[in-house]
Amino acid sequence: MSFQLRRNQTLGANLQRVCRKQVEGALEIVRGEKEANDTPVHETRKHLKKARAALQMVSDEIGPRFKKQDHCFRDIARLISDVRDAEVRLQTVRQLQKITRRTSQQTFRKTEELLLAELEHFMAAFADWQKQAAPPLEKLQEEIEAWPVDNLDCKNIRCAVQRAYKAARHALACAKSKPTPENFHEFRSEAKRLLYQLRILRPINPLVIGALIDDLDSVGEVFGRSHDLYFLGERLRRVDSQPPARETRELVAVIEATEV
Repeated sequence: MSFQLRRNQTLGANLQRVCRKQVEGALEIVRGEKEANDTPVHETRKHLKKARAALQMVSDEIGPRFKKQDHCFRDIARLISDVRDAEVRLQTVRQLQKITRRTSQQTFRKTEELLLAELEHFMAAFADWQKQAAPPLEKLQEEIEAWPVDNLDCKNIRCAVQRAYKAARHALACAKSKPTPENFHEFRSEAKRLLYQLRILRPINPLVIGALIDDLDSVGEVFGRSHDLYFLGERLRRVDSQPPARETRELVAVIEATEV
């Protein structure tokens, strides 16, 4: 697998390769050279998150360049955040449709139509996101090749993963003390970064690290679903462009019951 360490490469070369491959994958999608398994927006964001996780593992070695490159990944992701949000809302209501069809005739068709129209609106508004994303991705490719990581060692990697772990622990503590959807989403984001870094390191100890990866995968799935439900519920509670009030109330009730 390309997203993990290889024995025939140094740590620095490994992380360069991992990050470069993710940037290349994102570029293939934005250039239309590769068919995405999911939506192009979702696949691109996944590549960016994985690349960013690898970048954060070499932050000590590349010094001031880290912040610039990290912000570049973040800014590219922001180009498509509204489109992705609209995709998630539509996907979530369709998942709820499958659940409710088992027990009732309610299909929430008006809500689905509203969310589909919103998605189409955002896709039209950001129709040139691929053209905007390509140049900074190409620049990142060049910068990754110039990483000064020849002396990267196990201590550097350990410190980077410890930072990711501590950030996730801190985010979880914040979510426990103030259990808001935003805080739980922040915890999920930090846990995802740690998950990606552990996937890279899995060959070091497949049994132990693999178990940690499985646990983090489960955590991410639970919190991800919870966030998606909350996100959809918040949209439905807005007063503008609403579907029929009865349908909205029924769907919000389904969301609240599913969240329990």
